[in-house]
Amino acid sequence: MTEFRFNLPDVGEGLSEGEIVHWHVAPGDSVRADQIMVDVQTDKAVVEIPAPVGGTITAIGGQPGDMLPIGQMLAVIETDEAIPASSSHAHIAETPTPAPVPTPVTSAGPPKRVLASPATRKLAVGLGVDLATVTGSGNRGQITADDVRCAAEGTTPASPPPGSSAAAARPSGEDRVEPIRGLRRQIANTMAAAWREIPHILSYQDLDATNLVAARKALNEEYAEAGIKISYLPIVMKACAIALGRFPSFNASLDMERQQIVFRHRINIGFATATPDGLIVPVVHDVDTKSLIEISQDIDALAAAARARKITVAQLSKGTFTISNYGSYGGHFGTPIIRPPEVAIAGIGAIRDAVIPIDGVPAVRPMLPLVVSTDHRLNDGEHLGLFFDAIGSYLKDPIRLFGLS
Repeated sequence: MTEFRFNLPDVGEGLSEGEIVHWHVAPGDSVRADQIMVDVQTDKAVVEIPAPVGGTITAIGGQPGDMLPIGQMLAVIETDEAIPASSSHAHIAETPTPAPVPTPVTSAGPPKRVLASPATRKLAVGLGVDLATVTGSGNRGQITADDVRCAAEGTTPASPPPGSSAAAARPSGEDRVEPIRGLRRQIANTMAAAWREIPHILSYQDLDATNLVAARKALNEEYAEAGIKISYLPIVMKACAIALGRFPSFNASLDMERQQIVFRHRINIGFATATPDGLIVPVVHDVDTKSLIEISQDIDALAAAARARKITVAQLSKGTFTISNYGSYGGHFGTPIIRPPEVAIAGIGAIRDAVIPIDGVPAVRPMLPLVVSTDHRLNDGEHLGLFFDAIGSYLKDPIRLFGLS
């Protein structure tokens, strides 16, 4: 028998780790080659990983919720089949099946850290109280200043008498604690890294959307018989694509290790899509080469796949710019966070009527809130202003886009 150690492959674009979501097999189970073994959550999608060979599962590398680095052992399969020569993620050991090894007795882990604020810890030091001996009365079990004072005095914290107004004011029940898992954990890690590492600069403006509203209405009337309905997003996406072609430093990425700027030759625009598990960003590839109808159809298909969690890694990859359409759920202005390794992102809010001066006379016009964020390490305020104005000029006069479709 051959013991085949299958390591977690890089199923995305340079990912460093993946989270085990669900095992379809267990140690002792027989598997066929290409049978799905496990679902793994990356920062882009849930990926099904098949067995590279048929055989018997003898070990697995983690449980649901565990994070595995790329290249770490995912499963061990005993097999009589030929090992795939192309596998670069597996270690093959020609060994007989070993006898069961008794599980070693592990020592107790480190003591649980005491929950207390810095001020409470300082008070404990001043009063000579060992926090490890104090039982916390806080709602998460944390030690409060009153707990420390009572420990120093040898008393217990006072509780309000039953039936008192203080006791009645306290709602019954317990706090619910859930671990951060799956897509939400990936979003949290990515956004924290983006906000920590990228110096954002932003430009905000309300754009007169009179012509934009009229252009969309005319398009939908023209294509109504064909069952085609175009939202504002494809028009905004097309405007961004043309502007990105004019200003390549916004369709780029920074490689700080190599001290390089990478100017992307393709214009692939992602759009944030709300799902029950959190935001997913499908990518419309080569937006600059597509018509508004093609862009609209791509958006509809990708959004449906994302909400059904049927989106593929390829459909989530190779983005060079992102649009966050928080106007679709009623938002006005926002602060869109850049998605690394991209260097810019646009946000659009809901179109609303507003009173603005037209030739010195108050008039009601539909206004589109537009926000653009960029990485200040690459683009300065002047660059941002020019790029923003380019997008705005196409949206205020969208007929210019039709000749570029």
